[in-house]
Amino acid sequence: MVAGLAWLGWSPWQADGYHRTRMATDPAGYAARVAREVNALPIVTGIPTVAPVTNLQLPPDIARRINALTPFARGANPPAHPFSLGEGLADRQAAEACLAAAVYYEAGSDPMGQAAVAQVVLNRVRHPAFPKTVCGVVTQGAERSTGCQFSFMCDGSLHRRTPSPSALILAQSTARWALGGGVFRAVGSATHYHADYVVPRWSGAMDKVLAFHTHLFFRWRGPAGAASLLRGVAQPGERPGALAAFLSTRQVGEGAGGATTDPAATANVPATGGGDPAAAAAVAPGGVLRSDEWRGIYYLVLSPDDYPGSYAIKALQACGKRPNCLVYGWDSARRVPLAVTEARPAGVVFMWSRHGNEQRAMWDCGRTPRDKLEQCLPGTTPRPAAPAAPSQSADRG
Repeated sequence: MVAGLAWLGWSPWQADGYHRTRMATDPAGYAARVAREVNALPIVTGIPTVAPVTNLQLPPDIARRINALTPFARGANPPAHPFSLGEGLADRQAAEACLAAAVYYEAGSDPMGQAAVAQVVLNRVRHPAFPKTVCGVVTQGAERSTGCQFSFMCDGSLHRRTPSPSALILAQSTARWALGGGVFRAVGSATHYHADYVVPRWSGAMDKVLAFHTHLFFRWRGPAGAASLLRGVAQPGERPGALAAFLSTRQVGEGAGGATTDPAATANVPATGGGDPAAAAAVAPGGVLRSDEWRGIYYLVLSPDDYPGSYAIKALQACGKRPNCLVYGWDSARRVPLAVTEARPAGVVFMWSRHGNEQRAMWDCGRTPRDKLEQCLPGTTPRPAAPAAPSQSADRG
C-alpha cells in the first residue's frame, strides 16, 4: 500500500464504523479528504514496479466524487507514435488475438472505447516497466489470483462471456488497426485507466490525462510518465495461451497487414462511413451491428424489404427497458460507421429515440413515404404515401 494512503487501509468499509459514518454523514467532506491524500503523493522518479491491482473499498458514489476532485494534469499530452510490430506472421496473429481479447472484454462493442484500450496496451509494451510483448502485457499477473493487470484475465470473464461472431470480428479489426499503426490520439502516453466508480490504490501516483465515456486515463506522475519513455521495441515470442480463441480467421495468404486508417480513432472524431465487410456479413437484417451500452446507443442493420413500422419494433427490442436510448438504422451493413456517436451519422434510413416518457421515430422520407412531415429525418424530402387502392367491396350500381 502507498504510504500516503495508510489511513485508508481498512478492511471492507462496511465493517469500519468511523469511515462508514463519515461517508454517510458527510460524503463530500469525506471524498475531499481522500482526494487530498491521493493527490499529495510524490512524483515517481525511477522506473516503477508494477504491483497487483487493488482498489480502495469505497461505494461507487464516493469513488466518483473522489475521482471528480482529482484534477487533470497540466501541460501537453502528445499522441503516441504509430506502433510497429515485427514481420513474423505467427507473432502478429498472436498479438492480434491478445489485443482483440483485451479490447473486447474491457470495452465491449464500443469501437472508440476499444481503440482507447488498445492504445494503453501498446503504450505499455513500449514503456520499460512492462513486458515487451502484447500478450505479455495483456496477461501480466494472470499467474496470481489477485495480480492481473487486466481484470478479465482473473475474474472469470473468459468463461462467462463469449463474443458473438460480429463482436469477435470488430475486436479483431480494432486490434489489426492498432497494430498496423493506428493511433488513438487523446490517450497520449497514458499507461493506466480505470472506471470512474472505483479508486485504485495506484491512482495517487498518477496524473489524470483523459476522461472518456465512464473511464479515466492516467500516466505516472513525474519522469516515469514522460512520453519519451515510450520508445521500447516489441520483442518476438508472442504467446496467446488462453486467448487463442481470438485468433483471426484470416489465411496466411491474406497478409499480416490490415486497415491502418480508422479516422474515428486516429483523429478522435466520429467516423462517417465504411463498416467492416466481414462484420457486415455476420449480422442478419434487424440485428445490432454496433452499440455503446454505456450511453444506450445502437446501430442496426435494417432490411429495405421490411415494412417501415418494423424498424420501430426492432428499435424497441434493442433498447429494452432503458429510459434513455438512441437507435440508428441503415439498409446496408456496409454503410454503418465504425464509431458510435450521439450525433446523427450519415446515410441513416431510420432513427428512433426515447427520453423518459417521450419516444420518437423518424424515417428517410426520400426512401420511405410518410404522410407527416414530423416523421421525416431532417434534410430528407417528404414523399406522400401511395393512395389506397379502391375497395373491392364497393357498390357497382
